[in-house]
Amino acid sequence: MTQENIGKVRAWMAEQGIDAFLVTQPHNRTYLSGWFEDEAGAGILLIGQRHQFLLTSPLYSEVVSHDAAGWEVIVPPPPEREYTKIIVSLAQEHSWEKIGFEAEALSYAAYAKYSKAGEGAFTLQPIEGSYVDTLRLVKQPQEIELLRHAIAITDATFAHICRWIQPGMTEKEVEWEISRKMVELEADGPAFKTIVASGPNGSMPHAVAGQRRIQRGELITIDMGARYRSYCADMTRTICLGEPAEARMREIYDAVLGAMRTCEQKLHAGMSGREADALARNVLAEAGLAEHFVHSTGHGVGLQVHEGPVLSQRAPEQVKLPIGCVVTVEPGVYIAEWTGTRVEDCVLVKEDGVEVLTQSPTELVIQ
Repeated sequence: MTQENIGKVRAWMAEQGIDAFLVTQPHNRTYLSGWFEDEAGAGILLIGQRHQFLLTSPLYSEVVSHDAAGWEVIVPPPPEREYTKIIVSLAQEHSWEKIGFEAEALSYAAYAKYSKAGEGAFTLQPIEGSYVDTLRLVKQPQEIELLRHAIAITDATFAHICRWIQPGMTEKEVEWEISRKMVELEADGPAFKTIVASGPNGSMPHAVAGQRRIQRGELITIDMGARYRSYCADMTRTICLGEPAEARMREIYDAVLGAMRTCEQKLHAGMSGREADALARNVLAEAGLAEHFVHSTGHGVGLQVHEGPVLSQRAPEQVKLPIGCVVTVEPGVYIAEWTGTRVEDCVLVKEDGVEVLTQSPTELVIQ
């Protein structure tokens, strides 16, 4: 996959009229090189039409030599730990006069430093929206298998939590048990900070698990996902220990679940992200809950837990969902100081529909 994608990047570079391309976004670096490291400053890629270099520090040189097959690895000589002189030297050696860079991923300080050092040798051209992000939209077969594995670990962890959780436990205890079980099941770890939001905390979409003790009869939102070999899962389920204390809680839950299922049933490649978002949003509007749905319906998942494409009211109408993208479907309702609920699956978008990858049941009540 890596060299095929490098070939696509080089064809795109020729279209852009750039001699080399600087990749500094960590997950784009992983996608092209095969070396995973979240730290932005751990290394950069510099791609020319006939050469491909990975610049990194001594901290990572050994693992890079194992993971980044096909790349010429360059480590700055001690005591230096930055890449300016190397970039200038490579540009001069290979006659690169115009070097493109990911405008959203390179700091202004780094841009200014590289530009000043390259005066007379090259100019830097900002690229809005990295082409690598576009490549990452459509998942290759091996990526889909890694995503399936991450999702399977997430499903198994959730099944364990449903058997394990008891009234009186704190949200933080549940969060830690989720992390422990994921690692036991051979995950790299959680793909993001797990949300466990019980009772009134459920009204906050990004609540932080705390010392609040979980009670019977209240809604508990659990947003969780395992990372497996760098690929992320993302799933939300809302549960209740015993029957909900108020009938309105179940009504809201059923509306949210209906919105998710409607979206999954009607979603397909070729739709815009805005059209996909409306599938779920219209269901909640009909239930009189539109004002309480305060986020987008979904987003892409892969090397990042949030990546393109997006299912959102703000999505560009001209951008269509491609065959082979993996996205979340996650409507939610949040009522301040009372409760909230969200239900989320990962789905693989196909020409005529979707394959739901998440297999965890959606029953609300756990006795």
